[in-house]
Amino acid sequence: MNPGIDAISFDVAKIHLPIQSLAKARNIEPEKLEKGLGLIKMTLPDAHQDTIVFGANALTKLILDNNIDLSEIARIYVGTESAIDSSKPISSFLIALMEQKFGENSLAECDVVDFTFACIGGVDALQNCIDFITLNPSKKAIVVTTDFAKYDLNSTGEYTQGAGALAMLITSNPRIIAFENLWATSTKGVFDFFKPYRTISKKEITGNTNNDPWFENLEDEIEIHKDQPVFDGQYSNQCYMDRTKNAYFSFKKLVKSSKTIYNSWESIIMHLPYAFQGRRMLSEIYALDEENFRNFRK
Repeated sequence: MNPGIDAISFDVAKIHLPIQSLAKARNIEPEKLEKGLGLIKMTLPDAHQDTIVFGANALTKLILDNNIDLSEIARIYVGTESAIDSSKPISSFLIALMEQKFGENSLAECDVVDFTFACIGGVDALQNCIDFITLNPSKKAIVVTTDFAKYDLNSTGEYTQGAGALAMLITSNPRIIAFENLWATSTKGVFDFFKPYRTISKKEITGNTNNDPWFENLEDEIEIHKDQPVFDGQYSNQCYMDRTKNAYFSFKKLVKSSKTIYNSWESIIMHLPYAFQGRRMLSEIYALDEENFRNFRK
């Protein structure tokens, strides 16, 4: 039996801003966002919510709803781009919170780690856990994906914001979906979206040329953490399309098929920055695949 997802739970922010309201405030035609991008509402965390809270809520629901025996869980891996610490992973926080609720040392033998990569981190965590369950079919694993997608106010990414988490139980005999050991990948190191370290001189903050302590900071430069990314929306869209297209044709190579393969798929599940991106992207891939097949037959 191929391993896969046995159960799913989720948690999302409770505050929703209608996209029409945001569009009017930003002097954007609401139809551009609703009908053009497929956006209806934007979720926003409240003052007491962050990626750890979302992840912990989703994980708690998963455990309670499925009566999970924590002694069977060998690893809890997290995919995110919204870590709150540069050293301590979100998964470490989740372990501590779960043991507060379900008992001290109930997850003491569980491995934890974060996969930090915008969009794909959760898939990487899932693939790793599937590989582990394949080798250890009597064990179980949990994948948590949790993020707070935040952009600068009045930026072109503002209306694609959202916040929430998903928790998935991975077993050797899944009830929801099983995966074959076929993974096609397309990777390229680009700078369409990233969250760099930002620094500012202490002089610019204090107006003092002396390097006096400032809130106990002795360094001449102050590092600033910022959730908002540096990004190029159009370039990022193109990068997403290019990687998906290349992965599609890499998959064809993997299964050694010269024919079009999308007609044999019952459904396609995608992670998207906005709802309608996949519709535009896949039509181009399908057309290119059909053209290649016709040329092959000639």
